[in-house]
Amino acid sequence: MNKTNDYSDDKAYRRMLFELGSLVNGNRARSHAHRSQIIDNVTNGLSSLLTAFSRNRNLMSESTTNIYRSRRVFLESKSDYQALNAEQRQRVMDEIEYQCLKQRSDSNREIMSLNVALTRFNQEFVQLLEAVKETNAAKLYFNDVQHEHNVEILDNGLDAVGLTEGAGEFGNLIAQLTEQVSANTELLEEGFEASNQNGQKFAEIRESLEAELAAIDECWDKIEAQQALAAELVASL
Repeated sequence: MNKTNDYSDDKAYRRMLFELGSLVNGNRARSHAHRSQIIDNVTNGLSSLLTAFSRNRNLMSESTTNIYRSRRVFLESKSDYQALNAEQRQRVMDEIEYQCLKQRSDSNREIMSLNVALTRFNQEFVQLLEAVKETNAAKLYFNDVQHEHNVEILDNGLDAVGLTEGAGEFGNLIAQLTEQVSANTELLEEGFEASNQNGQKFAEIRESLEAELAAIDECWDKIEAQQALAAELVASL
């Protein structure tokens, strides 16, 4: 069937144009909603990153330091350690110092690996910002061109509009754009689904981080009890 004949009726293409406007405006509203959802996910993700990397990790690192501080005191309080001569005692403490430095070096390596991953994240974020800038620049250029087009219309009237040859051709253009808009709608649906999955994953991660904090607090209480005991032992040495 010839599409030109399908849309030769003015009423037919006007109906299509109205329906197209509804689809385009609907996509625009959903696109803004999707972008808001993405920003929420980014915010939640960064918040969880700070929680995991700064709060939880720092608390555990402080706990590790306190563990080794108490270990030294516990050894000093033991009779078998006290029976050693000065050189032997120093050797024991050197071993403990090595253990402390070893775990700290291993921890530094872990942090460095995370820093590398964060650096890659920053690089990808920079690329995203560059893409946004390019999109904005293209939009600004488009607006400048269309502004000039308005000036031409003011000067020359209908001759500057650039109308199509007839209703049939115009109807075909509307049909082609409708296909594009329908494809955009499908992309939005896929985007919403992906964002919903990401949001669920971020929520699960946040929940696990809070559970991790509870475990850290429990461990902290045990270490604090050892710290208190170590303080008593120091006073008695």
